[in-house]
Amino acid sequence: MSHKMLQVPAATLLLLMSLLQLVAAATTATGNGDTTATATATATATSIMERQIDSGLKNAKLIESKLLPDLVGMQRNQEDDKWQHIYRFIDDGFPVLELYGYKTKPDIPYTLIIPKIDVRSIEKPRLKEFMLEHLVPGKVFDSYNTASNGKEEEESIGNGNGHKIVFRKLEKSHNNVWLLNGQQILYKLRINEHLMAIIIDGYLGDRKSPYSKRNIQETNNRYNDPQPLEQPNITNAHAKVEPIIKESKASPLMSFLANMKTGTKVFQHFLSKSNLTRIMDDNAYTVLIPSDNAFQRWHPIDWGFYPFSVPEFTESVLRNHFLPMQRPLRIADVKNMDQTVVHTMGGEEVVFHGQPTPTVNNVSIMSEYTLSNGNQVFIISEVLFVSEAVVSKLHQMHKDKETPPLLAFPWFGAQFLSHSFLALERDSRFTQITRYLNNAEIAPHISGANYTFFVPEDKAFEKLGFDRLSDDASQRGIKMLLNHFVRGRLYNRDLRDNEVYETIGGGHVKITRNPGSNYTSVNNAQITESEVFVYNLGTMYYIDDILYSHMLRDHITKSTKTRSDRNNGEAGGGSRSTIRPSDVEIVPNEFESEHNGGDYAIHGDDDDFEDEIITPKALPVQIYELPK
Repeated sequence: MSHKMLQVPAATLLLLMSLLQLVAAATTATGNGDTTATATATATATSIMERQIDSGLKNAKLIESKLLPDLVGMQRNQEDDKWQHIYRFIDDGFPVLELYGYKTKPDIPYTLIIPKIDVRSIEKPRLKEFMLEHLVPGKVFDSYNTASNGKEEEESIGNGNGHKIVFRKLEKSHNNVWLLNGQQILYKLRINEHLMAIIIDGYLGDRKSPYSKRNIQETNNRYNDPQPLEQPNITNAHAKVEPIIKESKASPLMSFLANMKTGTKVFQHFLSKSNLTRIMDDNAYTVLIPSDNAFQRWHPIDWGFYPFSVPEFTESVLRNHFLPMQRPLRIADVKNMDQTVVHTMGGEEVVFHGQPTPTVNNVSIMSEYTLSNGNQVFIISEVLFVSEAVVSKLHQMHKDKETPPLLAFPWFGAQFLSHSFLALERDSRFTQITRYLNNAEIAPHISGANYTFFVPEDKAFEKLGFDRLSDDASQRGIKMLLNHFVRGRLYNRDLRDNEVYETIGGGHVKITRNPGSNYTSVNNAQITESEVFVYNLGTMYYIDDILYSHMLRDHITKSTKTRSDRNNGEAGGGSRSTIRPSDVEIVPNEFESEHNGGDYAIHGDDDDFEDEIITPKALPVQIYELPK
């Protein structure tokens, strides 16, 4: 076998040598415990790599100039969902780029590539990269034909990360379907004279390293582009295009599954809810369909984690059961072959053996069917590419989807509250709040599941000088406790700066979140631990202060040595401390109505609140500034 020497330009070699020296410096610094030197070397290496924009791109200088499009003249009064999607992309993503020094400049041609996912769902370390992947400075793509017909033009425009923008018209498409870097173009909208928005079905970027640890939450499940744990052999700009020709309801495969009375109903259910229903084309393929029993083997008996409750994982598994082929395999072909290797739609490999019995990846082929269009179906006894190790890794990433055991104690009708109580009771940081939960009759208000609970630690009570809670839970005390619950499940990505949520107790909690910082507060309390999942029932956030603490003042029993004793030397265990630590924010009296006995009111009309219903996420109420 002959080998050819790889010729590397001298400039590239110099760059690689510089990077290697920086990495070596960082490694040496780490070994010596010099974290500052490590950070400096790493940052310098990153900076060098970020500057390497292909000079052959016609818009290379604009990419390096860190410019954002001018939004002057952009109308905000459209009620069309298409426009609302563009607004969210701009409002949620542009402020992040501005933190990195990107500035707007008028009269620069610009194209926004609007993905069908929520920017807020992207993990912060990847958010900048994600946004730049969808911004194209220096070019307004009025026509896809112009971009695709001229090869020189096609290869000369890059996005904010320096990746080339490639348009392709889908072959065999009767509906004039166009693709942008492998993603279907849904429509385009002109924003102003110099700015165009192209909306795609999915998102751009490397599928090998998803932008989010969890699944990327979409604005519409129909356009969910799955994020598997690993999906090799796929690149962003040159991926093999999966045809999107016609809907699956008319496809021979879906017709076959619908006519099957037993044995394939689970596969049919998952397939009908996946994006694969839109890529059933006239090309040849072989599909491997695991039996219902194969899926059932991964279902917990009573409670636990079911891997196929994660939609993007399920879709990645389904993709690896479709085999695009020039000619579909028949069972006779398999029997006559010692071994055949075929690549799946998801980029994996499957190996067929014909002897002693037909198998695929050592899984038995139970039966075969030929579809009306000539494609082939094999019913197999196991689900491929699912193992204990894969499920364990998936479980760690998606603990919020684990089903809980049914509890009859302490509150049978309040499963979230019961599981939260038992988890907190085992933690020495929560002796005060668990005592209060045990005595307060709040189960009727927190029935069922789907809640967010902001849990004060014991130090929250100590901070306010309250040594222990009274065992007598009053109505005001119960209302205070209910103000720590929000109806609906909030993930960390949902806690956006300045958003306000209504509590079950009738109060409101305002989120304060500094960009680029881990500091997140809820009213006067800082979150010390985020996303403590209570199975799939809800989420807890641990906080270092009590929300609406002024409601507890008449229901606290002080120890014989109070904060007043320590500061003023006054005796009397029953006296209430009047000295408040300087670091405690006093809850404003504006929250408390003088005429309704302590109920809470928010400034503004209820008609101004958002009416959109989103499940299972909690909804923010009207954003407003809390009085100080």
